[in-house]
Amino acid sequence: MVTRRMTGARKWRFTVGAGPVSMEATDFWIEYRGEPDDLGRVALSLILHGAWEHVDFDLAAGIARRHAIEERLRLLQWSLIGQRGMLELDYGTPQARSVSGITLRAVELAEGESNEFLSYDLRFEYPLSRDGILVARTMVWGGVSAEYHNFLVEYAKEDRTTFKEVFRAAPIRISDGPSLKIVRVTAIRKSVAGVTDLEKRQAAEAVVKSWAWDRVGNQAELKIDGDSLGTCHLRSARPSDLSLPDAVTFELEFVTGYGS
Repeated sequence: MVTRRMTGARKWRFTVGAGPVSMEATDFWIEYRGEPDDLGRVALSLILHGAWEHVDFDLAAGIARRHAIEERLRLLQWSLIGQRGMLELDYGTPQARSVSGITLRAVELAEGESNEFLSYDLRFEYPLSRDGILVARTMVWGGVSAEYHNFLVEYAKEDRTTFKEVFRAAPIRISDGPSLKIVRVTAIRKSVAGVTDLEKRQAAEAVVKSWAWDRVGNQAELKIDGDSLGTCHLRSARPSDLSLPDAVTFELEFVTGYGS
């Protein structure tokens, strides 16, 4: 779909993993909504009302233009709904604004019957938090620095004490070196992008693979939210939830408190 004979003053661009989809010289008005749920979480909605576009008038009237309208709708409805990316409004102007990590939830048609003209509303949602529901956290290890949300750090010790049974007596306690300290970072959430379900699943698997194959067995300083936990050896990396439509959660297990 091209912008030929478009005369509006506004433009939008939504960039996801497969690339940007945009419309220039259109028009729309923006509605902002904020709706809390019973748990105190807030979902912010941004709605582009009345966005419109013309078909390419170089196309022959009739079925060619109808096909172009249908393909544009297919792109918006099938390829973009449920995708998370960056929404840019009026880019390249002093009034430009952008929102990253926003998800397109609905494309609602106002006019789709004409072979020359298409009008619709785009409803985006952007989750925020209250009362600790969504917590931004940072983790730095081995040159990898990332910001995630809501991960949990679990501290444990691997007890290396053994108990040896003695003939006709109670077992005796034998210390077998100092206990290893374990740091498990669980429920790490990482957004993934892709057009098809297969691409999203492959992207999710690639996130965990990069940790499991490229970094397990290495050691480096681990920092959580800016606080150093010292030199930590990465012992394992495994996925914990692959069912999310646009993200993967995984966990990492580090060992520290060992000698050289």
